[in-house]
Amino acid sequence: MSLMTAKVSKIMTGKIVIDGDDPEYEKIARDVIEWCFEEGVVVRDGIDINVEMCKYNTYNCWGSIVESDWCWSMTSWEMTVATDQSPRDFVATIMHEMVHVNQAITNTWEGDGEAECEQRQYDLADRFITCDLI
Repeated sequence: MSLMTAKVSKIMTGKIVIDGDDPEYEKIARDVIEWCFEEGVVVRDGIDINVEMCKYNTYNCWGSIVESDWCWSMTSWEMTVATDQSPRDFVATIMHEMVHVNQAITNTWEGDGEAECEQRQYDLADRFITCDLI
């Protein structure tokens, strides 16, 4: 397992910490999260994202996100993302969870927010892949 702390981009003032054992997917995860801040998927800076990369069977889901600051300041988030999926699905999963972050910090979602995340995740993933980066 490795622990890597992100270089902070010009727009993002928080940090990204990734815990995993797949260097290629660690780089993709970091690039996707930074892109989400740079492209306005998440509209607020100063947010820390801690990512646990795991296999699907660890939590029986492809990804999850929870706010991790006990005082609900919406500045620290814990994400899990399964690495045993295709690169496109991996990117889409992270996009899905980052849309949830934006929903929470802007207090804008309907129901549980899943419809918006599902609608946007592959469009955002394809934009990222086309622009960049994997």
